[in-house]
Amino acid sequence: MGNIIKFPKRPDDEAAELDAEGIRAAIRPPRPTPAAVLAWLWRLLRLPLFLVLYWLRMPIVGLCRLVSGPALLCFLAGFFFFGSDSPHRHIVWVFGGVSFTAAALAWFYDSLLLALAPEGVFIGL
Repeated sequence: MGNIIKFPKRPDDEAAELDAEGIRAAIRPPRPTPAAVLAWLWRLLRLPLFLVLYWLRMPIVGLCRLVSGPALLCFLAGFFFFGSDSPHRHIVWVFGGVSFTAAALAWFYDSLLLALAPEGVFIGL
């Protein structure tokens, strides 16, 4: 018991004064800033936006794949069917551009879905 330190007691004449206004100010939540309101609104709208876009994923990405595959085949076949001096050679490059654009659109759509996905959700795209 020799190693116990006793703290001095407060004299009885010093009563603890409560600052009611200070306590109210400490409890009162701060006013939300516009950035905080926008962040809350984004969290509120993010999940419904993700669900609608995920619901539309199959038709959009399916259509892009449906266009990209045959356009790529037409692009590659066009090099064999049209000679280098053919006046219709530009069509080959149009098919290549359409194929690349459709594939890029499908990739960007999936990237958008992954960016909007709620945290902790694993999506097998």
